[in-house]
Amino acid sequence: MYEGIEDIYRLLDAGRLKEALTQLQGISTQTNRWELRNQIESTLTAYGYMLQYAQQGMDDPNRKDFYQQTLRATYELTDATNIALMALKTSGSYFDRIRTFALQPAKAYSELEMQLETFTEDVTTAPLLYHEEKRRQAEMGKIHQAHESALGELFYKTWVTPFWTDNEAKEATNILQSMLVFTNDLAVMVSAVTLSLLRVFDWKKFNFLMEAYKHEDLQVNQRALVGMVITLSKHEKRIPLYPDMVSRLSLLCEEESFRKNLYTIQMQLLITRETSKIDQKMREEIIPEMIKNSKQLNDPKFRFDESEESEERNPEWEEWMDKSGMNDKIKELGEWQMAGADVYMSSFAQLKHYPFFHEIPHWFYPFDLSLPMLSTLEKEFNHSAFSPLKLIVHSDYFCNSDKYSFALAILEMPKSMRDMSIQQMEEQARMNEEHRDKMEALMKQKKEAKGISRQYIQDLYRFFKLWKRHREEEDIFQWKFNLWENPLFGDALQAPDFTKELADYLLQKEYLEEAYSLYLKLMEAHSPLAEVYQKAGYILQKQKQYADAIRHYEHADILLPDNVWTNKHLAQCHKLHGNMEKALEFYRKVELVQPDNLNIALQIGQCLARMENYTEALAYFYKVEYLEKNPSNARRAIAWCSFVSGKYEEALKYYRMLLDQPSPKSHDWMNMGHVHFAMHQIKDAIVFYQTSRSFEESHSAFIAKFNKDKNSLLKQGLTNEDIQIMLDLLV
Repeated sequence: MYEGIEDIYRLLDAGRLKEALTQLQGISTQTNRWELRNQIESTLTAYGYMLQYAQQGMDDPNRKDFYQQTLRATYELTDATNIALMALKTSGSYFDRIRTFALQPAKAYSELEMQLETFTEDVTTAPLLYHEEKRRQAEMGKIHQAHESALGELFYKTWVTPFWTDNEAKEATNILQSMLVFTNDLAVMVSAVTLSLLRVFDWKKFNFLMEAYKHEDLQVNQRALVGMVITLSKHEKRIPLYPDMVSRLSLLCEEESFRKNLYTIQMQLLITRETSKIDQKMREEIIPEMIKNSKQLNDPKFRFDESEESEERNPEWEEWMDKSGMNDKIKELGEWQMAGADVYMSSFAQLKHYPFFHEIPHWFYPFDLSLPMLSTLEKEFNHSAFSPLKLIVHSDYFCNSDKYSFALAILEMPKSMRDMSIQQMEEQARMNEEHRDKMEALMKQKKEAKGISRQYIQDLYRFFKLWKRHREEEDIFQWKFNLWENPLFGDALQAPDFTKELADYLLQKEYLEEAYSLYLKLMEAHSPLAEVYQKAGYILQKQKQYADAIRHYEHADILLPDNVWTNKHLAQCHKLHGNMEKALEFYRKVELVQPDNLNIALQIGQCLARMENYTEALAYFYKVEYLEKNPSNARRAIAWCSFVSGKYEEALKYYRMLLDQPSPKSHDWMNMGHVHFAMHQIKDAIVFYQTSRSFEESHSAFIAKFNKDKNSLLKQGLTNEDIQIMLDLLV
């Protein structure tokens, strides 16, 4: 963004129109576009007259509309000024293309439409006109080349044209409505409109997306909806300035199919937040582990048993899979994929270096084997019913960009190696009944909107992350995409089922504040289940807001009385909030239902100890010690209760047990020192204190921890002077 323009946008967002216009007039003098400067000056003058009338107290029923129109015009003039100034000095694909079209203007949309329609006719008739294979291939090559050139020009023209004229908007809509333009071409055009709107908001282009959403082809309408979502997220404050668009959006939001599609896209955009985490885990853990452990397969003991008596796999191989953790990793990968996560980003990231991906439009091509560069694969694809390529081509799990990467990688292989690999995979596929069934199901299944939109969002993700000049574009996947907060889309996601699913997903992925905001919506707008209050309380508990968490848990308890989970968390929150009596009350309720729960017994003992009811507390701790397999915490509690109760020998007995463990804790050494100190065994106390101090980063850290127990030492008859002298002895 050009220097100073961002300040103007901030003024406009705040409604400070006159200041914005004044600053814009000053900056516009740096452009070489006199007509733009004149428009800004005229707008400022007209707005100045309106202000004068308002100052004189003159009544003007059209004043509000005039203000809105002027604000809208000023936003657009600011956009145009920014583009004009950036084009003078800035390099990059976008501005390079603007300068190219300034020298050699792109064809009109009507002419491009004619070229795209001609392609549809030529690609159908050419095979009938040219019977000789070589001539036919040559002619088809020319037809495809002309088509790609026209489609590329359509994309770039749309991308870098800041504002459509009325005629351009009409001609663009004609392309959308043409019966002869391939739907794949329309899908690419919709992507160009979306990228253009990310640079500059043009209400005519946004209207185009709304028209495209009505298209019957899923590739077109789902891309259009994704584009609308991205545009509304980018320009949320601009849309309300266009009442007609707001009305159209409101009507769309009333359609059930639109709401379902919008919810699906909302979920898919939330899922993209996990892609970088999955990508990192794949690169740093799963793939290296697979490579490292796969070497074990070369060991004869891990190979298949090739004897005639058995065709089963060696059980030791399965044991290796379990021990290496590979089974868990493969299972986790499958769970990610089933949840709709993008698990192939890291696998295909290295396959975006092909020249095909140097051109921006190619990142948005729907996968099409009929492209000339894939003609070899098309023949192999059609050759066998069980071609592994078909599984890739028809699968919803692979986005279009990755399908092109896969195809180009296969074509890069020497033909002999490629033929051998494909033959081996086909033989395995023929013998694999599961693969056959999957292939047949994929061939028969009808493409669904959610599969199309997911693939497109993944295509967008790869473009904004992997395109060689991706830093020239704002990374939209750094945005939150909380559509439920957008006043234009929010109402469409207000259905309780939608809201709860969104909230539950966000809670699962630890986006606690966003999840809590949705649970609040459920509480305010509907009659929520106890589960909603439980989850809201759980979030606040994790954020250490115990008083508010208790309030939500109490609501849950009213709706679902005596629920063990609720009582347990009420007890935890009261305990952490310092109210031992209330904590004990709820732990007792849980104990009635789960009398053998040793953790509850331990918690009850801790509450009693904090209430200085050491006799009853010790009874619980002894029970846990007797029944628990690893009774360290119970022994630690017994030792401390014995110490503060004056039972020093019992305390020493249990601290010795703790210190005999392989890795005793720092405070176990300190507490042992406390016991000896209370028994006036100063030399022994010093030894244990010094050992405890060795665990700390500094002497000050040790003293801070020591002083937390000062009151307990004073209750054992030691004085402040005794304690201070002991600390001096440890210096």
